Amino acid sequence: MWNSAIAALRSVTSPKVLYFHHVGNRRNPYYTLKITARALRKLIEYLLNSGFSFISLQDALDSKKLSGNYVCICSDDGFASNYEEAFPVLKELRIPLTMFLPGMCMDNRSFAPNHLFAYLRTQVPDHQLYAELPGLAVKFGLKESESISSTLFSCPQDKRQELLAWFWERFDLIDPALLLSHDKPFLSREQLGQMVNEGVHLALHSHSHADLSRLSYTEIKQEVLDNIRAFEELELPYKPWLALPCGREISDVSMQSLRKELGISRFFGIRSHMGDNLPHKILWQRISIEAKGFDPVLDLQVKPLLRTPKSR
Repeated sequence: MWNSAIAALRSVTSPKVLYFHHVGNRRNPYYTLKITARALRKLIEYLLNSGFSFISLQDALDSKKLSGNYVCICSDDGFASNYEEAFPVLKELRIPLTMFLPGMCMDNRSFAPNHLFAYLRTQVPDHQLYAELPGLAVKFGLKESESISSTLFSCPQDKRQELLAWFWERFDLIDPALLLSHDKPFLSREQLGQMVNEGVHLALHSHSHADLSRLSYTEIKQEVLDNIRAFEELELPYKPWLALPCGREISDVSMQSLRKELGISRFFGIRSHMGDNLPHKILWQRISIEAKGFDPVLDLQVKPLLRTPKSR
């Protein structure tokens, strides 16, 4: 069934950009989803056997004629499992990789707030967190939601560190600096350098993994500048591409301004439509391969067909 469906749809689709965060059998306490190395290998082999070709994101962006059966692979956040679990599989199968990195996390300098929110939920049951929310809503600008995750992430960017500090004191959690020192969850400078030397491309993911859609243009620009500065401090090359954290899209005006002022040539969301990822578009879309129940036909072909394209 998969082969016939892919064959029928391949000719009318643009290049697909797949992405993941954490690869491995063990749960990552700083991110909720994962794909195992075995599942990653099986997916790649299935797509190769179905007539797809894997190319670098650079080649996809540079080409004027690519369509149909081309796939790129990316990762976000720069977890160490990219080096330990994903890279060996990708090297063996000769699959190019682009990694989008938040500046503050590179070389295990710090956690971004979203990673600490994820860790918080591994240490404190949701019902206990819910019990605290009524007293925190006004002070921290929280908006009640059906999920505790959405409620926590409704906290404005400038109040997230303060909210996290409150939870850390309330539940007597381990100091994040000690967690960083012990776990080393992110790629080190040495690992990043080795991967670059072996052909991996690095790109931008904001500095603090901020929800850029909720920030002013001045704040967005500063996030990108700080992200660039982190690369420069570590003397690592980067591509002028920005994967929007959590896929939260910013306005066309903001994207065009970042292109003009900072040279950011492409932006990436996470909601794929038919007709996306064309050479003239400034906003491309990516598809997660780590969600439970990911299906190559449904997620790469059918869902994009059913969504209404955006004119960007």
